[in-house]
Amino acid sequence: MSKTAISAKLSPMLFAKNKGVDADEFWKNREEELGAPVIGKTLGRVVGEDEPGPIWGLFYMTSKALYFQTFASENWLSLLFTGGRGNGRTKNETVEISAEDIIRFQALPRKAGWFGLTRRPPLIELVWQSEESNGEESLLIEMDGDADGFVALFPQSSSSAE
Repeated sequence: MSKTAISAKLSPMLFAKNKGVDADEFWKNREEELGAPVIGKTLGRVVGEDEPGPIWGLFYMTSKALYFQTFASENWLSLLFTGGRGNGRTKNETVEISAEDIIRFQALPRKAGWFGLTRRPPLIELVWQSEESNGEESLLIEMDGDADGFVALFPQSSSSAE
């Protein structure tokens, strides 16, 4: 099943400590829903989208697709920065991009920050063919962890890197 661009579907599973779901149970349920083992997972955020705040979520992959799953949340900090409007994410959403639609999935070189004292978190460039827009779509993803290692887990990473 091929999904494109930002065509989202709701996920019936909540991943929150107050709901009593632990990480092992969450991933077991995701694998059952997907019908395939999850081969890589990390926390990250989409960089540069036209949103009032960052879009954080889980990036994970199977041998057939890459997924980005967000979770409903509001906190006092996001309300403060959006003038009390919130960020509009009041539901759980999962975006699925088929591996066959992915054109480029690569970790970008890390650059030193301010006077070489700080470093930006690792970034991944994702480019895919979108049936919805009849062209290429792209995202820049800031990862919490090893971007090179995450990209290397993707089945087509050796052929998609430029």
